[in-house]
Amino acid sequence: MRRRLGLATLGILVATTLTSCGTPESTAGAPTESASPTGAAEPFVPEAGVCHPEVETVGYRALYTVVDCAKVHRTETVHVGTFTGQHADRLAPPPPGSDPMRAAFDDCDTRTAAFVGADWRNGLMTIQVVVPEPRDWTAGSRWYRCDVFTLPALDGVAGYAPADLAVERAGTLRGALTKPSPLAHGCFYEDKYKTLEPIPCTKRHRFEYVGVWTAPDGPYEQVNDDPDAIHDECGTVVADYVAKAPEATFPREIGTAYRFPSPQAWERGDRGIRCFYWSPERNRTRSLLKG
Repeated sequence: MRRRLGLATLGILVATTLTSCGTPESTAGAPTESASPTGAAEPFVPEAGVCHPEVETVGYRALYTVVDCAKVHRTETVHVGTFTGQHADRLAPPPPGSDPMRAAFDDCDTRTAAFVGADWRNGLMTIQVVVPEPRDWTAGSRWYRCDVFTLPALDGVAGYAPADLAVERAGTLRGALTKPSPLAHGCFYEDKYKTLEPIPCTKRHRFEYVGVWTAPDGPYEQVNDDPDAIHDECGTVVADYVAKAPEATFPREIGTAYRFPSPQAWERGDRGIRCFYWSPERNRTRSLLKG
């Protein structure tokens, strides 16, 4: 475990490396447990504002099933966009990691944040861009779906970011981060496996989520090549977080910790490093925002 002792008032952060690792277009009348016909020749366009029983990366028409979001499901479509310009001139749907998929991810990022009420990375969520199947692309479909789903935990053991695993849930995620929610990141304690486990900020803890630093593009395997630089960036995020509350008191000594998105999320375009305040000397029983 790396540490870097210092005083926060001098801009030097105690560090510990903890790596691991729109508004929808239609929300009314969502069908329950219905499937689209499979033989139509015209381009197929999915709906926004509906939920689905499984996570998809390719929207096969024959498998397209929508579920009332009040019922159990795994993913929710918050927006349906369109590939345009040179991205629409391709002979086949764009593959993961390509320029058009990154552009679609950026759009879905913005749309999902508006939908849930905050940066979706502030909670146990991730997003997936879904593209048409090759047959429908050939027939003229140029849509992409922005799907959001929830995750079971922040991360696995230190140094390992688990694969995305969608949790079954009932109820829409619209506005989920505009109010207190078990999905929202808050305070944490570290268990013997170096996993950050959520705990109320009024209970003894040493970690508090403070926000996201967006890392530059690059291979996932190299993202942690300079951990000190990441700690420095997260230190800035801590300072910005504390500055939100006039009554907050900036700790004399602080530390930083961080978690990565999963390799799959990184490939989709998620460059958000989740940053945490770390109390190096004692447990806390209140949020940084409470002073």
